[in-house]
Amino acid sequence: MAKKHYFPLLLSISIFIFTGCSEPKTSSVTVDPQNDAKPAKEITLADDANIVTALTKLGAELKKNRDGLITEVNLIGTNASDADLEQLGLLSQLTSLRLNETNISETGMKDVGKLTNLVNLDLRGCSINNESMKALEGLSQLRALRLSGESGSTTVDDDGMASINKLTSLKALLLDHLWISEVGLTDLADLKNLEELYLAKTLIDDASLAVLTQHPKLKKLRISQTQISDAGLESLVALENLTDLDLSENSIISDLGMEHVGKITTLKRLNLWRVALSDFGVGKLAGLKEIDWLNLDNTSLSDTGLIHLQGMAKITFLHLGSTTITDAGLVHLEGLTTLKDLKVTRTAVTEEGVASLNKKLPTTEIQLKYLGNGQ
Repeated sequence: MAKKHYFPLLLSISIFIFTGCSEPKTSSVTVDPQNDAKPAKEITLADDANIVTALTKLGAELKKNRDGLITEVNLIGTNASDADLEQLGLLSQLTSLRLNETNISETGMKDVGKLTNLVNLDLRGCSINNESMKALEGLSQLRALRLSGESGSTTVDDDGMASINKLTSLKALLLDHLWISEVGLTDLADLKNLEELYLAKTLIDDASLAVLTQHPKLKKLRISQTQISDAGLESLVALENLTDLDLSENSIISDLGMEHVGKITTLKRLNLWRVALSDFGVGKLAGLKEIDWLNLDNTSLSDTGLIHLQGMAKITFLHLGSTTITDAGLVHLEGLTTLKDLKVTRTAVTEEGVASLNKKLPTTEIQLKYLGNGQ
């Protein structure tokens, strides 16, 4: 009986030895390893033709990517209204929207707030208010937001800053001509990525400038036509990345304030148009070796003050219009070989003086004749 049990067992072992373990089943389809490594090509859906047609009829300027999809809609100065914004959400690649001086109101902002891919949004001159800013709180990718109260249509003020503070990806924020003060600026504390801030003709003062240190990456600052004084400028020295500063038309800034400005050695652009400066104040700027662009138009600069500009070896633009300089002072500019554009309009400089300087600086374009409109 035992032998009968051995035979089936030996037979099973023999089969295992000669056949081995069974291989897993594979597909009968042949696979090209090169093609298999490549991801499947995405199917690009075209923008709705009706939307494109409607925008074109409005007079919109459109920009498209390489796939032919709209990435920018520019409706500046058109008759666009709130109703025209409803379909913009169907433009899947839209990242830039410019609505300056259109009939867009708070109602339209609700549709704008749904465009979550937006990186750039320009609303200057639109009839919007603080409530409109709440509709934008979800635009987490927004890098630039431009508002302006110059026309009187935009009434955003300090109370709207809390909503803007939620746009933490912002790098550029324009708030010119709005009722923004130290209170509103304090509410922008979370904008740590901010690099450009425009506050011309707002309510900011010396205390407001101290708040700006909450934006450590700030590079460009426009604070023209405000209530800041010489003392307040000291706060700007702490902005270690500041390269562009506009102090134009600040009536209570004087030579004394240049003591602080002269310490911001990172500056490349400085606008001092219509600031009450004399040669003494300009002398405080002599250490700004990185300056590329300098506007001293409508100051009390004289030939003596030009001596202080000799060390600005990187300067390419210099505006000396409406100052008291003469031909005699131009000799101090002969070493500025990088200078490309020099304006000496409405001064005592003559054609002979210009010709003499051009011999030393043959590649410099020197403008003597005033063209109007500040040119």
